[in-house]
This record gives sequence, C-alpha cells and structure tokens, in this order.
Amino acid sequence: MASFLDIGILDYFAPAFVFLLVFGVLFALLEKTKVFGEKTGINSLVAFAISLLFLLTPDLVGIVKVITPWFTILFIFVLLIIMLFLFVGVKESAVAEAFSERGMVWIILLVAFIIFFYALTQVYGAQIQTIYGGAGESTGDSNVAQQVGKIIFHPRILGMIVLLLIAAQAVRFISSSIRK
Repeated sequence: MASFLDIGILDYFAPAFVFLLVFGVLFALLEKTKVFGEKTGINSLVAFAISLLFLLTPDLVGIVKVITPWFTILFIFVLLIIMLFLFVGVKESAVAEAFSERGMVWIILLVAFIIFFYALTQVYGAQIQTIYGGAGESTGDSNVAQQVGKIIFHPRILGMIVLLLIAAQAVRFISSSIRK
C-alpha cells in the first residue's frame, strides 16, 4: 500500500544520483587540486569518465549508496559541533585552529575509514563469506584459508580490531599531550 512517506521509488533513480554525486565530488577535487592543470574541460571529462565507470559497476554503486548517508551524518555532526562551539562564544579562529590540528584530522579520517570499511562489508560481505567458508558447515575437508577466513572475518574479531584501533589512537593522543 502506498503512503505519503513511501520513498521506494527513489531506488530506481539511485544510479543517476550516484553518477551526479561522483561527478560532482571528483570535478570539485580535480578543480581544487589542479592535477590536470587549469583546464576545466579536461577536469570535467575525467570526472565524467570515472563517474561513468562507477555507474557501470554495480558494486561501486552499492558502496556509494551505503557510504552516502553515513558521510552525510558525519558532516552534519561535525557542523553541529562547530556551531555549538560558536554559540557558546568560542572565536572562529580558535575553532578553525582546533579542527586543523593533526589529531582532529586523524579522528575524522579514522571515522571515514570505519564508514568505508562498513560499506565494503555490506557490499562484499557475502562474497567474502563464501570464499572463506563462513557458510556454517563444518566439514573436515575445509582448507586452511577457509578456517583463517572464518576467524578473521568473525564479527567479534572485527569488533575487537576496531576497539584496539580506537584504544591505540586514545593512547597516542594522551601520550602526546603529556609530552608537551
């Protein structure tokens, strides 16, 4: 039954949205970095070709579809934190200096890596699970790669790795503030 809030029809337009998003982001990056020089035409052609390749690869479309809402939430969260500091009276220069510190950049990059890793597991998880034998059958003739894959890609092990990475970053930040 159709309702006013039914947005399932937008799934048919997802490839077009992915194409436009990839084209826009790549074109902006190429214009900003000037990898191909000052020529806007070359930058737009390269961005068009790469976004067309994204469109023709269904797995890449799936990755972009998973990543986009999470990066939007991350962007809104960072924007709200900045606005909160500005509302309580912190100067713009102090906020800009705090967000340009190396530690803050590493935190944002770590969160972006976790989002990207999550998207990869959502898109390629079933393929990895079948390759490394995570289907659940425990026959005696499975090879070593399947057993190692079962261990490495187990949700508890992956969660432990994420927690260890977060703890390592915390120790690095704490030890760097003590040395100063």
